[in-house]
Amino acid sequence: MSGSVSKGEEREDALKLLLGRICCVVGLLFGTGGIVFAILGTSVNLSAGAVEIALGILGYFLGARRLGAASVVLGTAAVFVMAAASTGLIPGAAPPGHGYN
Repeated sequence: MSGSVSKGEEREDALKLLLGRICCVVGLLFGTGGIVFAILGTSVNLSAGAVEIALGILGYFLGARRLGAASVVLGTAAVFVMAAASTGLIPGAAPPGHGYN
């Protein structure tokens, strides 16, 4: 009886870890995409970095410790890069216009 209980717990832990890793990878994709779009000057969406940070924290608590920490660090950097690009502090990356001429 205890063997089936431990197998159930192992499956639950493995599922949590998988879900945590998926959250972190999706968050990393959001962050890197946000940085690339900010440098290209097409979009400066700070919410991509915030979502990456949130997914990194969720992944960290679900068991993906290293990947979660990396996601939070990259998300923080992404927010700063996107904020710098939106104000014109990055050379070569002009802030997107507001449509006013």
